[in-house]
Amino acid sequence: MPEQNQSINDLSRMVDISLKYTGGDLEKAKSMASGQYDDTTVIKARFLVQEKKHSGFFIVFINHDNDFISSLSSYISDNPGMFEKVRIFDDWKTLYKDIKALSSSEKALDTQDFASFLIASFIGFDIFSDVKSKDLGVLSKAVNEIIGRSYNAKNVQSQIELDVTSSLTMELAGIRIQIPGSAGSQVSEITAEALSREDELIKKIESEAEFIIEGKTIVSPVRGKYLSDISSGEKIKVLLTGGDLITERILKLLNAYDISGKPGSVTGRVKAKIPMEKGGYIVYTVVAKGVLAKLIEEENVKIQTDVVTHEIEKEEGTDNRLLIVMGILVGLIILAGIILLQML
Repeated sequence: MPEQNQSINDLSRMVDISLKYTGGDLEKAKSMASGQYDDTTVIKARFLVQEKKHSGFFIVFINHDNDFISSLSSYISDNPGMFEKVRIFDDWKTLYKDIKALSSSEKALDTQDFASFLIASFIGFDIFSDVKSKDLGVLSKAVNEIIGRSYNAKNVQSQIELDVTSSLTMELAGIRIQIPGSAGSQVSEITAEALSREDELIKKIESEAEFIIEGKTIVSPVRGKYLSDISSGEKIKVLLTGGDLITERILKLLNAYDISGKPGSVTGRVKAKIPMEKGGYIVYTVVAKGVLAKLIEEENVKIQTDVVTHEIEKEEGTDNRLLIVMGILVGLIILAGIILLQML
């Protein structure tokens, strides 16, 4: 009898947990608690970027009932051989444990920017309908393109496999589940006022910074790089346009003024790029410790990168040296002509 009571109590607890993920639907909660209802598709992926000598794997949990990303875990290594070792056909729980174990090792590379880019890209590619239809071909192409954009590389190898599970199983496995409208990492009830996926990601990124200031990209139609091809970690040129005290302090700190004393451009490292539903991107760049510049571009324009700036300076330096050499040669020719005339 005590064992039966314990079993009933356990089932009741499972139903209570499941209610958080079924919008209060008791029948669905009971089905989830009994293992008869799965609300989550798991994308298990491995990848290799040979030119960067990076390989890794990640797991994305997508709530296919309500179209949102509930969790993502990833691991990146500077050992290309990792690609062959990852077994994506294993159960997702096994891969999740592998990611957690490897992420705590000294060889683990930082994946925060990579994970943010993945989330933003999955939302931007609107993969939710393909997840529902389990279209492995389309999802494979999307993952391959996203990895390529993240690393700004053309030759990328990737492979994915799909699995299914429930939010209840995820919570029992100790996975933090993000529901639109939740506070921090804690799960809350789904409400009619839940934030959109785009707003939720923006809120998360901005909460990690001490200050958010206004800025804009520098359009460079000839030498620039399309915004869609810019990835996390790249450095771009930014104009700080806010005019607030934080902005002025950063400009003074970096001595970012032109000859006339007007604010000039600064270099920002891209932290995240979020595709907007109406087109264009919101780009967050790190311009100082704890300070993010928020740039909004409504079109996929070509912008100036820090690499382009260096190339321009290099070319200008080369042109100046060429002019000097040509001047010397002209001078020598004139001198030779004068000497010949005197000899005649």
